[in-house]
Amino acid sequence: MKIGEKGLSLLKMWEQGPRGGFASVSYKCSSGKDTIGYGHVILPNDRIKEPITKAQAEELLSNDLKWVEAVVNKNVKAILNQNKFDALVCLVFNIGGTNFTASTLLKFINKGLFDKVPDQFMRWVYSNKKILKGLKNRRTAETVLWLDDKF
Repeated sequence: MKIGEKGLSLLKMWEQGPRGGFASVSYKCSSGKDTIGYGHVILPNDRIKEPITKAQAEELLSNDLKWVEAVVNKNVKAILNQNKFDALVCLVFNIGGTNFTASTLLKFINKGLFDKVPDQFMRWVYSNKKILKGLKNRRTAETVLWLDDKF
């Protein structure tokens, strides 16, 4: 599967620069990493000339989503509708593939225990053992998408 429009819209809503929207110049994200566009973490081998255009930000996001979609497709054994897949892609984009593959959330999905998944989304709201309001709001939005069976 590939991310759909609802998931892409949700991801862009949460992966914004410090002034909202896409970031044409780099900034430090909440984890202290240089970031640009729609949440693209700038890697040492990236050749990015700032400022970037919205089209360049879209291309970076599209490339970043390839590994995220691959992680979800490889590790989720249950059948998902588009909204559930999109919610997971948004989550994995934020928490990383290693955290996702080791999560109780994934275990519940693969056991078909979908009713337990919303609570598991909400376990990913902490930074340095403190609840971050932004992460709580993001996880709530991802949970709403997960629960939306209209697609």
